[in-house]
Amino acid sequence: MSNRLGKDDTEADKAIRALLDDDRKSAFIVMAGAGSGKTTSLVKALDHLGRTQGPRLRRGGRRIACITYTNNAVEEIREDIGTDGCFHVSTIHSFLWEVARPFQGAMRQWMRHRVGELIRDKQERNARPRTRAATRVANDRAIRRLREDLEKLQDPDLRLTYGAAQDYGRGILGHSDILRMVPELIERHPNLAAITAQAFPYLLVDESQDTTAAAVSAFTAIERSEQGRFCLGFFGDPMQQVYGIGAGTVEPASDWTVIRKPENWRCPRLILEVINTIRSQSATDDGLQQIPGPGGPTMPGHADLFVLDQEGDDETQLAQVRSYLAREQQDPAWTENHDEAVKVLVLEHRLAARRLGFEQLYDSFATAQRERERFAEGTHWALKPFLERIIPLAEAVRDQEGVAAMALLRRYSRSLDAFVEGTSSVEVLPQLKRDAATLADLLSEGSQATVREVLEHLAKTGLIRLDRRLLPHLRRDDDTLAIADHFPEDGGEENGQTGERDSEKLEAVITAYLGCPARQVVSYRDYIEGRTSYQTQQGVKGAEFPRVLVLLEDDRSKGTNFSYEKLFGLKDLTETDIQNKELGKDNTLERTLRLFYVSCSRATRSLAVVLFTKDTETARDRLRRDGPFMAEKVHDAP
Repeated sequence: MSNRLGKDDTEADKAIRALLDDDRKSAFIVMAGAGSGKTTSLVKALDHLGRTQGPRLRRGGRRIACITYTNNAVEEIREDIGTDGCFHVSTIHSFLWEVARPFQGAMRQWMRHRVGELIRDKQERNARPRTRAATRVANDRAIRRLREDLEKLQDPDLRLTYGAAQDYGRGILGHSDILRMVPELIERHPNLAAITAQAFPYLLVDESQDTTAAAVSAFTAIERSEQGRFCLGFFGDPMQQVYGIGAGTVEPASDWTVIRKPENWRCPRLILEVINTIRSQSATDDGLQQIPGPGGPTMPGHADLFVLDQEGDDETQLAQVRSYLAREQQDPAWTENHDEAVKVLVLEHRLAARRLGFEQLYDSFATAQRERERFAEGTHWALKPFLERIIPLAEAVRDQEGVAAMALLRRYSRSLDAFVEGTSSVEVLPQLKRDAATLADLLSEGSQATVREVLEHLAKTGLIRLDRRLLPHLRRDDDTLAIADHFPEDGGEENGQTGERDSEKLEAVITAYLGCPARQVVSYRDYIEGRTSYQTQQGVKGAEFPRVLVLLEDDRSKGTNFSYEKLFGLKDLTETDIQNKELGKDNTLERTLRLFYVSCSRATRSLAVVLFTKDTETARDRLRRDGPFMAEKVHDAP
């Protein structure tokens, strides 16, 4: 039995179970704030369905579907409910593809229409008087490619598939295509809704606030047309929507049931008061005020806010804050320098990069959106050799872990091929050892070696196979590197629909990347793998930590989606902010308020928020008067 299934039932759990047992299969929404055990209720609902409906569904080849937001969440839920074949647990993309996959004809028609839209869009751009000549040339090339794709899509034997990067000519749909296409098909074809309900009579949607509005609309359309044969349940919290593509609040139909989970088992009383105040300030206040859950934290906890001068030295001021907290709370862990002691939440990756020493590397990838996104995810093809092969080998050599080093070389080294083919180990192994030692030196602390120097060492020696796409970037006029046979035949994931401007942007990104200190890639690796105390405020939803330090530093952020100084009334709203607010649209204040709620609700013992601002006196007075923290807990610099 999983930890979640072993927990006592709440009133919400009982209400959910009663709805699932109702033959009418009515739709419902579970509204649950931070720390309420929302995922626990979801897992319990799945377990109940598996026990009560599983045998019947298996006999009919039908399944219970559960959609959640990330692959990690998928794995967590699968671990809780086991490997029972009557469950289909997946991300939204995977589920939508599962639904649409048999409908090859409808998808091909959609793709042809989509390619036609892209062609018309580029033609319209070329018709504009101010379009630059280079842009027209790139658009003309893209139009020719798209017309070729359109011709290939006429082939009835072309089997459509789903991949990370779209390639219409090869019949490959991308992530964004799935999110756009399948809801449209469900809305357009009633038989697709009926078939979905037949295959998945129960659909439970986790993190519903982050599910796209189009997907929510499509699922609702299935529920409307298949009432009595399809049970739809949304589990979510609009206050924890931090991504712009999410639907936010799912509006219930008049005959739906809304179930609230007011308990909070994570946060002690003083932190709970802070997040309840933040929630009540939302323009879309849902009235949900959380209460301590039975068996939750018994101590009152700590909740402090510090107002610091943004012109001061960050590290000195933060060290003083941490020393103050350690002293006042009698908790020396606040001053400890390991990733498990204090979780530091920043507004964006660049701010973590600045403090962790890989800002130049971050800036290299920040100039192009596609590259920046994959950098943030840790999935960029140019970085993968470092993350998966180069750094692990250098560290194994440094730590004298011979078995681990040899395992990596057996898997990735071109130099060992000759050894395997029969060359004497007397010739191969000593040189291999010297080349590996040089790599470890290039990546050692204090080394000034660049990414280019590391990759050129590997390419020349054949120590580690690299990605073939790096080859043209490493060649020099005065020293053409004979390294083609050191690269795999497969260059990896396709780049999808790219134009001349995209290629130019990629060239600029890779050139800047190759000039970065290689040690910055090590710091970046530690950050994305959670080996440091830093995380973004957006990236911790669902997580919890004993001590949380939230850094609010608008002026150091280049993004415009969030502004804490606007939220606290320290900076004027723009005309767009005011207009969006008056029209009830999502706006800077609401986005920032939700992010603040998510950040503050991570703490299980102690929460400290630091606001960096120019006018510390005004900020302090306003926050003491109107802020979510108790007045006596709003401090100047210690």
